[in-house]
Amino acid sequence: MPDDIEEFLTPDDTTYIFYSKDGNVTEDEVGTSCAYVATTKGKEGLYIKSMRGNLFDPFGMDESKINSISIKFSKVSSETFDHYLKYLKTKQNNSLTWAGRSFLND
Repeated sequence: MPDDIEEFLTPDDTTYIFYSKDGNVTEDEVGTSCAYVATTKGKEGLYIKSMRGNLFDPFGMDESKINSISIKFSKVSSETFDHYLKYLKTKQNNSLTWAGRSFLND
């Protein structure tokens, strides 16, 4: 009987791309990464670290809490993800503001 369910189980073929706090692709998985892209069966999921209902700012006053238990990854739109990655690379606060406003609509 247990052999009958094997046909319904699919191997986890999800690939991940993690981004560090400077916006570059990193090998570190969840620890110090600030965002990631998960691709499963051709579908992309975009995720950004969030804390207390707002996007996590790795350069702000909460930067020491990058591994905090209260931080979680939230699924976001491509617009929010693009603004956030731009902020990580350029450190321009207006990009974080745009990402935050877009995050409210996600």
